[in-house]
Amino acid sequence: MSSVDAKQRNAFPVWVAVVFVAYVAMAAFQKYAIYPVEAKLLPLYSQYASLMYLPHAVRVLATTIYGSKTFFVLLPAILFETFLFYPMTDGLLSLTTLSIAIIGAVCAPVAFILIKLIGGALVPGFDAARAAFNWRYVFVGGIIASAINSIGLTAFFFDLSDFAAASLAMARFFLGDSIGLLASLIMLTFVFRILRGLKEA
Repeated sequence: MSSVDAKQRNAFPVWVAVVFVAYVAMAAFQKYAIYPVEAKLLPLYSQYASLMYLPHAVRVLATTIYGSKTFFVLLPAILFETFLFYPMTDGLLSLTTLSIAIIGAVCAPVAFILIKLIGGALVPGFDAARAAFNWRYVFVGGIIASAINSIGLTAFFFDLSDFAAASLAMARFFLGDSIGLLASLIMLTFVFRILRGLKEA
């Protein structure tokens, strides 16, 4: 094995840092830009759910590009932003906090694994790698991830025996994740068009 190959194997994956920083940066934007606006416009709604949760887009896009191994980057990123922006009163990691972080980190990987299984079973010759370049594939995966995340969060935050309250909470979490993803995809579409225009100019 050459020294170049050894260095490449030992090198820190740049994408790990990119995903970690992107998630924490988006979480910071969510806390200091999105939440204050929502608190003024929708004080009752924003108490426990955001109408547009942008970090979900990072979970979905990172998983689309890098696969299920993204879980091992998202989990520490979610825990880091939790302690950075929402510190625990006793400074300790509670089981609830860890569980919520795991749900947030695993929802997108599980969603895309399900899509691959379903796509492979229902569509002959389904190629997940090729489909990943389709925005519809990304959005569908994000919607499924939103559903997984909303069910998990509702289970931890609300009494499931109160069906009405639990259903409302689930719908709000789902809506926030989905709108956050859609808004991010729209913004990225405009960014790519601008970059394409600059390149062709």
